Amino acid sequence: MNIQHQLEDFIAFFSSEQKPLSVDDFSKFGLQGKLKHYQKGALLMSQGSPAPYLFFITQGYARYFNVSADGKEFTQSFACAPCIAGSTRAMTRNTPALFSIEALDDVICLEFEWRNFFNTMKHQTGFLEAYTQLLENLFIKKEEREHAFVHHSAEQRYLNFLNNNPELSNKVPLKMIASHIGITPIALSRIRRKLEV
Repeated sequence: MNIQHQLEDFIAFFSSEQKPLSVDDFSKFGLQGKLKHYQKGALLMSQGSPAPYLFFITQGYARYFNVSADGKEFTQSFACAPCIAGSTRAMTRNTPALFSIEALDDVICLEFEWRNFFNTMKHQTGFLEAYTQLLENLFIKKEEREHAFVHHSAEQRYLNFLNNNPELSNKVPLKMIASHIGITPIALSRIRRKLEV
């Protein structure tokens, strides 16, 4: 694992086309990201615990999940490299995380302490533009997901998942996909038989 290579990928991800950042510029900010390796099944962060870190996943994929009071798991979303992961609420409000992030594959990522990272980067125009676009994309996905639960059938939600996540369709356990689209594993099996998947 080469931290320089991971850092270059991170800077490219967080640069706007109009005002790109460079590795040299970034090093002047004094930010020290930690290169971390999480094995499959490990938690990057845990529900109910402080989660002050921003993760930039450069390899692998993970899932966001929530456990109810009676122990039932709900898969909220998936994160595939290259991507940013973390809890905005926990990072910005310094509160315990409302969900966990689990590595579904071996995950390599850069880990930054959020408050220090944001206080440094908020003065960089290119970063702010990229961060704004990132937040817009997250809000759009959230709106589309909420719309789908009201207006789309379970079959259509599954087809949407396959269309939006082709790299995950054969890697993620079906029970997680079923939970993510709001149905039981048995219902998903019926849909897959109907679609001959």
